[in-house]
Amino acid sequence: MKNKVERSIQIHFRVTQKEYKTIKEKAAESGLSISEFSRRILMDGKVLAAPPVDFYTLLWQIKRVGSNLDQLLRKLNAFGIAYSLDLERCEDDIHEMRRLMIESFITDKGSTNGSN
Repeated sequence: MKNKVERSIQIHFRVTQKEYKTIKEKAAESGLSISEFSRRILMDGKVLAAPPVDFYTLLWQIKRVGSNLDQLLRKLNAFGIAYSLDLERCEDDIHEMRRLMIESFITDKGSTNGSN
């Protein structure tokens, strides 16, 4: 369970309507409140954008397809029925697709900073 941090000090500053709109949009993109977004930007200089809602479902489906393909490959190889090289290429493609999905949301590509 996460420890609740007591934040007792308030910081006030003024922004223009345009600046507020931009801050609000960037906070929404990251899936954070304006307060949490501002704290992270001020402390770390960057915030990762939230992945699309169905990202984890899609990632799970890709993993499941890869696992099924791996099981199929093992069975077909045991009987010598399939061209294992073709199936291995399919499996490699699935692993590469999964890697690219993860990389696109875990690295700085999905980050938001004060200059974006």
